[in-house]
Amino acid sequence: MNFIQYHDKIIKALPELKLSINWLPGNQNFDYQVSSLNTLRHSINMVADVPHVNQEITDLKKSWLFQTTENEQKITSAQNHEVDTTIKSLRIKLETFKEIAETAKIFNATDTILIRIPEIHTFDNLQKYANDFKKAIEIPINDQNNGGNVTILSAEEGSIIFYISLGAIGAVKLIAGICWAAAVIKKKRSEADIFEQHAKTLELKNDALSAIIAAQKTQLKNILNAEAEAIANKEYNHNAPETIERLKLSISTVAELIDKGVQILPLSKDDDIQKSFPDYKKLNLIESSIKQIATNN
Repeated sequence: MNFIQYHDKIIKALPELKLSINWLPGNQNFDYQVSSLNTLRHSINMVADVPHVNQEITDLKKSWLFQTTENEQKITSAQNHEVDTTIKSLRIKLETFKEIAETAKIFNATDTILIRIPEIHTFDNLQKYANDFKKAIEIPINDQNNGGNVTILSAEEGSIIFYISLGAIGAVKLIAGICWAAAVIKKKRSEADIFEQHAKTLELKNDALSAIIAAQKTQLKNILNAEAEAIANKEYNHNAPETIERLKLSISTVAELIDKGVQILPLSKDDDIQKSFPDYKKLNLIESSIKQIATNN
């Protein structure tokens, strides 16, 4: 199991995974006053999807800690033991997973991305994804001719994750641009589909409806072409027509992959690199990096 994908949330959660506790001398009903419980609950929820901590998470959520939303509470010694023991067990596991991640050969690799795809069960599906990734990643990097090369480093089970070395930070920036453009195209396609469905409810004449649909298709083609040209001008030392066409294929392919639930993300800790990839949880908010497209459409 590779814990690199969970490393960031683990290091964010660990400092707050503790009971902030003060002894209450002379109190006959309660032994301690605990505080900052909202922060503790947030940290527990943050690591709830980390593998192999299911039992600790379940036990904590069944405890008094999650039976209230209060930020402060008086508790007994038994209540303290119930939660504190489980938190310590959780911390031990998370600290171990953190160390495992940090000793991995791809930890902090600046030229590496991860590709998360939904679980697959047949070689036919795997081959389809492989062909798509070749169009989406390998071909544009080869076109870029900037020292990049694609190497599969490892893969994980379940919702499959591939770790891919791209050979150069410039190649990572290229894939970031393609992913961002693909997210824009996906959003524009969704908007066009919604508009088309709305137009059909207006009982327009066939000629008028056909004109609207044709205009939507033309607009999408123009946006796709503009996105490809922008990437070529920024990331390549040339913008030959065949390069633009291959970039358009890459962008369209990634847009379709995003529709299927695929995520392409950097392993780099650099904030600028991370922000250059789309937030797949907020695709409806994404805007084109090309100002005239972002403002006119």
